Amino acid sequence: MPRSTAISRQPRSTATREALYLAGLRRFASDGWRSARIRDIVSDAGQGNDSAINYHFGGRMGLLEDVLLRGVLRMEDERRADLQRWASSTPDLPEIVRGVVSPVADLLDDDEGRWTLRVIAQVGALAEVGRTVTTGPVADTALQDQLEMLISATTARCGREFAEHRVRQLIVMLTAELAVRACDPPEVGPPHREYVADLVDWLAGGLARPAPR
Repeated sequence: MPRSTAISRQPRSTATREALYLAGLRRFASDGWRSARIRDIVSDAGQGNDSAINYHFGGRMGLLEDVLLRGVLRMEDERRADLQRWASSTPDLPEIVRGVVSPVADLLDDDEGRWTLRVIAQVGALAEVGRTVTTGPVADTALQDQLEMLISATTARCGREFAEHRVRQLIVMLTAELAVRACDPPEVGPPHREYVADLVDWLAGGLARPAPR
């Protein structure tokens, strides 16, 4: 009897966690991950106990980490495919930038992705090479490998110190720009394909500059 009861409860627990996740994601996107009220998230998810966030995620920070991790993992297959393709030929700097940028921009395709972009932008300004850009939710992922390739390719143009600084700038500008587009109606701005191509050209051009004298 206890075993069958546990099995029957599992789908409900999973569904509750997912409802809390989506409610938290929407509130973090609209209200800010620091400012969103836990009681609003719980209410939006159709729950009545404010401790549900602690139970399922370990608190506000745990929910934020889950949002960031799920966003990273959602892009993993596309990034792995690029890494496998690059194994047979060394990509140039613009191609690495495209590999970094394109999967993130593809999050614009649906509501969950757009909400995720708006949350990612809130922590993008805190990015630091060696602490958040290639660690945390990014650690041991294809994105980490791509970013390390990007730093290496940029280092050849301007030296390690400027390369790390410029990759940080790329993360800040990319996440902020995509968050703005995530808030716009779909018909605003250029079509997606041309938009991403222009974004890649702009970011790659900034990384490729020689170090200032």
